[in-house]
Amino acid sequence: MMMTDTSDYLARLDAALRDVPHGIAAEIRAGITEELSTLDPDAAEARIAQLGDPAVIAREAMDAGGFVPPAPAVAAAQAPAADQVSVPATRTRGFAIAAALTLSFGGFVIPFAGWVVGAVLVALSSLWRTWEKVVAIVVPLVLGGFSVLSSLTMWTTSGEATGGSMSGDGLPPEVPNPLLPTWYDVIWSSAWVLGLLVIPLSGLWLLWRMRGRSAS
Repeated sequence: MMMTDTSDYLARLDAALRDVPHGIAAEIRAGITEELSTLDPDAAEARIAQLGDPAVIAREAMDAGGFVPPAPAVAAAQAPAADQVSVPATRTRGFAIAAALTLSFGGFVIPFAGWVVGAVLVALSSLWRTWEKVVAIVVPLVLGGFSVLSSLTMWTTSGEATGGSMSGDGLPPEVPNPLLPTWYDVIWSSAWVLGLLVIPLSGLWLLWRMRGRSAS
């Protein structure tokens, strides 16, 4: 019966010394085992009572050596989850890249509506400064408006010129040279070329401005 008590005490001692550095734990365990093995059952029982709770022995060993027991495995596994902070989608680089590409090419896939979607996505992203968003959205919008106005002006001017030539004033209508573009053709073509170039360049410019930035 006494052997069982001694074995049980040593087993509890091993469990208590689990977090104590191996060298110190082995020394304590060997000393107590050797001491109890030299005593008769009654003396061993009395000595176990004097030694006290194995948890107290382990704590005193840790305090004497200045050691801090490691955190339990469960707590360590849960710590990253507790510290982890979810980042909104609008603050991620993936969202910003998709927004810039939609601004550049969305209008070619779905005329005008695709560009509007890209502009909204760019406005929602937090990876650009306000002035960068304004430049990327307003400049193509202004050029687009200029293109529309130029087109309307071209058609109005062309219609008036045609009407004047057919007014019956006795003068033969002027026949334009088909090989030479008219002034309104130049304005109209230039406006649309600028629009077609600036719209994709605005999104690519945003991608260039975003380099080195990350969600914060």
